[in-house]
Amino acid sequence: MLDKIADIINSSKTFLVTTHIRLDGDALGSELATYHILNDLGKDVVVYNQDKTPDVYKFLPGADVVVHTLDAVESFDVAIILDCSELDRVGDQASHIQSAARDIVSIDHHISNDNFGDHSLVDPSASSTGEIIYRFSEALKVSLTKDIATNIYTAIMTDTGSFRYSNTTSNTFKLAAKLIERGADFRLISELIYETKPLPQIRLMGMTLDTLEFHENGKIGSVLVTQKMLRDAGALNEHTEGIVDLVRSVKGTEVALFYFEMAENDFKVSLRSKREIDVARIAGEFGGGGHVNASACRIKGDIETIKRRLVNVICAMESERVN
Repeated sequence: MLDKIADIINSSKTFLVTTHIRLDGDALGSELATYHILNDLGKDVVVYNQDKTPDVYKFLPGADVVVHTLDAVESFDVAIILDCSELDRVGDQASHIQSAARDIVSIDHHISNDNFGDHSLVDPSASSTGEIIYRFSEALKVSLTKDIATNIYTAIMTDTGSFRYSNTTSNTFKLAAKLIERGADFRLISELIYETKPLPQIRLMGMTLDTLEFHENGKIGSVLVTQKMLRDAGALNEHTEGIVDLVRSVKGTEVALFYFEMAENDFKVSLRSKREIDVARIAGEFGGGGHVNASACRIKGDIETIKRRLVNVICAMESERVN
């Protein structure tokens, strides 16, 4: 499939590159690396995201080319959809994108991917979509520039939790080393993403920790962020990134849950786990998905009922696994 997609790229001229709403490092790093790869091949490229680029990722090379509107009559030879398990994850323009492109190419590493599009390259064994984009650059015989290396390194680093999650392999470290050799400044990237937080984000973290609670003798920990908390802290949605990992880091906690109020009685739940606990399976019970140790879902209802439902599912699956 990689060679097939490379042939499609080489024989096409105009491209749309996009990714999912609620942008993260893998999504942005992958699409901006793809932008530079296609640009270096002399292609015409539009990079579209429904959501604005979070401040923490505005340092990425090419971040300034991203647009947030699409011309209703514009068409493309190929639309490349990155890091999305389904087309609807790109947001409100999903149907327009589908009709505006001759070919839809999906590149992803989520096991829950439904293989949408005309050509689908999905590898759940990859640490990130960024890792697949590196292979993509090799298949196209594009030189690994500093800009491409920086974006791919960011994608891999953020989706592996700084190389701490179980999706990290020896190949991940080998690729990271190659990207550093090609100019990715790992110290600067780490500092800009993990050590440069705006004051509203710190305030929000403090408020969030006040909601910390535990179940099952501390094995399950959770926190909550509401829209009111965001307003009171002067924070943005993007400032919630990484909060779930604070819960995951508590000694004795095996499953961490982060409840984010999207609207009244409508919550996005981020799940993280340690070792062999499969939170992708847990999220799947609620229509979500992701990876063994990092997944998400969206649930409607009052928060206390949602909490009880999730804890019950986690306990049932853990009992099944142990027995």
